[in-house]
Amino acid sequence: MQCSKHEPDQHYHLFHRMFTFYTLAFVLILIIDGLTTAVNTNDFPRILTQTYNQTLNLSDLAILTCHVTNLGNHHVTWLKYDRNTSTFLPLTVGKQVFLSDKRYSISYYSISTDNSYWNLEIYNLQLSDEGIYECKISNRRQSVSIKIYLYVQIPMIIQPSRLYVEPGSNVELDCMIYNINTSSITWHFSSYNYKYDYHHHQYDYDIYEKYQHEKNISKSQLIIRHAQPYHS
Repeated sequence: MQCSKHEPDQHYHLFHRMFTFYTLAFVLILIIDGLTTAVNTNDFPRILTQTYNQTLNLSDLAILTCHVTNLGNHHVTWLKYDRNTSTFLPLTVGKQVFLSDKRYSISYYSISTDNSYWNLEIYNLQLSDEGIYECKISNRRQSVSIKIYLYVQIPMIIQPSRLYVEPGSNVELDCMIYNINTSSITWHFSSYNYKYDYHHHQYDYDIYEKYQHEKNISKSQLIIRHAQPYHS
């Protein structure tokens, strides 16, 4: 009878020791997992390039730079923001290009064992190429990325850019746009707009515009007759 009185105490101590053991084991697992996560975080790739804006002319070559360090077995992904879906859609992963548009390609080169460039190149820029691009490295736990805002402008030359004339003189200003076949060229002066009118050549005014297109050049000429100080 005396032995049976001590059996609950023995079971309690055994349960307590087992509970303590599993608790310590669980805590140890959490510590190891935390240390592993910290090491993995420190080892995760970094993008050295900062978010930036880039403005280029139509038909130019765009080189969107992404300088990466400590890439390891990870992959660099290029994406572009799609306004229709309000999401970033993948263009490339590593050296693989998902677009059928051959103007897009990846330029890759290393400058050291842990430093490399993964640049997105776009040949013969079009207006549709304008937008927000993202260079991204990610896994299930974390990610790093930068954004590049690409703007595409229509190249034009205005000649002369600065002109001094005597009052009463006639002035001719030329605006030439290359590789764009358009008849919609508008001159802006103060709050006025001057645009070529096929039916009314506006010759009755002090200021009028003439337009012509030859080969790959669209040319607009603004003519000021009897220039006065208020034309400045």
